[in-house]
Amino acid sequence: MRSFAFKVSLIAIMVLSALCAGLPTVKARDVVPMNWTSPTAQFLESVYMVSADDGWAVGWHGTIIHWNGTDWSNVTSPTTQNLYDVFTVSSSDGWAVGFVGTIIHWDGASWSNVTSPTAQFLESVHMLSADDGWAVGDHGTIIRWNGNSWSNVTSPVTNVLLSVSMVSASDGWAVSGTGTKIRWDGASWSNVTSPATNVLFSVFMVSANDGWAVGSAGTIIRWDGASWTNVTSPTTLGLFSVFMVSASDGWAVGIFGTIIRWTGTVWVPEFPTAILMPLLMTLSLVVVVITKTALKKRKTPFIFFQIFDDT
Repeated sequence: MRSFAFKVSLIAIMVLSALCAGLPTVKARDVVPMNWTSPTAQFLESVYMVSADDGWAVGWHGTIIHWNGTDWSNVTSPTTQNLYDVFTVSSSDGWAVGFVGTIIHWDGASWSNVTSPTAQFLESVHMLSADDGWAVGDHGTIIRWNGNSWSNVTSPVTNVLLSVSMVSASDGWAVSGTGTKIRWDGASWSNVTSPATNVLFSVFMVSANDGWAVGSAGTIIRWDGASWTNVTSPTTLGLFSVFMVSASDGWAVGIFGTIIRWTGTVWVPEFPTAILMPLLMTLSLVVVVITKTALKKRKTPFIFFQIFDDT
């Protein structure tokens, strides 16, 4: 019976090792303790980093916080309206958009309100330069910055646009809550055939010939320069945002802490400890129960364990 218990333990070690094989190994000397607190209890909707020591996050009730490389701190906001997205061109030039067409600008010293051409909710903003930028929102709203003012641009859709990503002044994409995708060609926006019927929450363009969009039910689609196609997803949970570091490295995040990563060939899940640890604990408990039961019965182990029999 002791031999049987040993065999069960060996199986448990093998299973646990297999589960942990894909986890990243971190050496103690490589761990840098992080200790900071958020200066706000408000919902934060968007974050954008200019550099490792300069970043911004915005959220409900006009909340704006700034990262200086050490801590996050509250920054005076010119609005009490909810802010849904923030994008910075440089440390002295940034934009945030939000509720009922709210637009605010950072000039390096303070944030201030900017005249908006719309009262529709603005969901996303993307700046190509200090003189060229775009924002999209409810009811197909599209507005553009020319360096002096924001103005409305004709939209081919009337449903909400949730994300915009520009490649250049003559190439850009926006996605909607119905899976619709529209493209800017330098002169106008037009509808583009989409293989997705689910809500698309986020789009990110690596280049004119490489882009990604993610959405509800784990939807992932990719642009190859000619068309959008579905890509196998490792999750069925909603994905809210995608960001590509390069053509071979990118991340998408979503509901319940979902994190997936693009390896250059496939999207793989990153298992959070909150999910993995209960799994390992459950497996260990099962092993203990099986072992105790077998020892009590003092009968021949299940055939499964005969593979370890040395008799």
